[in-house]
Amino acid sequence: MDVYTARDLGAAARQKRETLGMTQQALADAAGVTRDWLLDFEAGNPSSSLGRVFTVLNTLHLHVDLTDTPEDESDSALDDVFRDLDR
Repeated sequence: MDVYTARDLGAAARQKRETLGMTQQALADAAGVTRDWLLDFEAGNPSSSLGRVFTVLNTLHLHVDLTDTPEDESDSALDDVFRDLDR
């Protein structure tokens, strides 16, 4: 799954959690975060703490793989990030 925004990352985590058959509470407990925080993260809240994001991803056995994108795609992705931050 390609991830360009906070919403994409939250959706990827939610999809993996559901694939594993985990409830939000079970994942929150395993990752040491609150269920409310997890709800915000899965909803794509761009202000989620990066450290907690990686804790949740590691709990789900997910990793981040960064790749270069063509310049036009990169500009579009930045526009999406700034649009998410304005919300």
